[in-house]
Amino acid sequence: MRAARLKYGVAFTPSLDIACWIIKIFGIVAGSDTGHKPMATSTHHVTIADIARAASVSVSTVSRILNNKPDVAEETRQRVQTVIAELGFTPHAHAQRLAAGRSRAIALLFPDAQLSLMREEFILGAAKAASDASYAFYLITSAPSRHQLAALCRSALTDGIILMEIHLRDWRVSYLKRLGFPFVMIGRCANNNGISFIDMDFERGIAQAVEHLVKLGHRKIALLASPDDVYERGYGPAVRSRDGYVQTCAQLGLPAILAPANDTQAELAEATHMLLDRHPDLTAIVSMHGDTTIAVYRALEARNLRIPEDVSVIAFITRRAAELFTPPLAAIDFPAYDFGYQAGRMLIAQLQGSGNVEHILPSPQLILRRSIAPPRTSRPNGSA
Repeated sequence: MRAARLKYGVAFTPSLDIACWIIKIFGIVAGSDTGHKPMATSTHHVTIADIARAASVSVSTVSRILNNKPDVAEETRQRVQTVIAELGFTPHAHAQRLAAGRSRAIALLFPDAQLSLMREEFILGAAKAASDASYAFYLITSAPSRHQLAALCRSALTDGIILMEIHLRDWRVSYLKRLGFPFVMIGRCANNNGISFIDMDFERGIAQAVEHLVKLGHRKIALLASPDDVYERGYGPAVRSRDGYVQTCAQLGLPAILAPANDTQAELAEATHMLLDRHPDLTAIVSMHGDTTIAVYRALEARNLRIPEDVSVIAFITRRAAELFTPPLAAIDFPAYDFGYQAGRMLIAQLQGSGNVEHILPSPQLILRRSIAPPRTSRPNGSA
């Protein structure tokens, strides 16, 4: 397996065969130990076996001296330290921490972390929090089995975990609580007692978007939501956004128009076309699909519908991504970088014994851009 080196020492691994993988890359991943030189002289890598041979002692004796164990004769200690100085040996700090049963590293468990600006910001935010505290940072992108998660916790390769893709009843949360292994969440369960998290207030965000569109005069507002099976499995954002939308529509006397779709451009475009076929008088769309909402723009353009003159569009999306759309996309701002950073900060505070349980649920911010306007009374011929 290969490691990808990214800013802030992010290491990507395609599976949870992480123990062997991380051991192989200790010397090449940029991170909190980048100030340490590899254990080398001008001609070869110096190992503790080299030190032991030169000092006429055992490898275990050298190891005990490096770890400041007291039960070594002072004469032997001085002889070994002299050899260490002569050979230019520099202990690898991360390896020493592993030997002591702590890694000074955190891991972000982000299943199915496909490339997108929003996902990138989650990752870089968490990595920056690790870097600021001189912790190494690892990204794990496969969904672990119970056995794999247990192996990761036992490996001593990470001191704590940031969990993402949280379900209302998430077995990973229950399992880590039972193990007593440190973790925090980006997202939240139905019951979050004793667990630190940061999450988007999806219910309030949806309400803000729909309420603003209603003030502009819209009465036919659709939600491009997560697929039905994702909702039924209890994935937190899917449940909270859909339920919040249905409730808001009921309170405002609007029809609830749901269009489930997977988070790919092809499927989102198809869902948009089906939505417009079934509801030709639709005037506004709220999308839960972040960057992929560009597919909605393209589907509307293919039908000769203009944004916002014919259809207004709002999405849950990061500020950076929203401003790349043409016209710029009105949004419930999703500060993914800050979420990642705050999760990393909370976890490290917990590891250092200075953190209390935190529940962070920021008030959503609706940012108005040029993708929304009052509805037109008629559509171009052949548009629907």
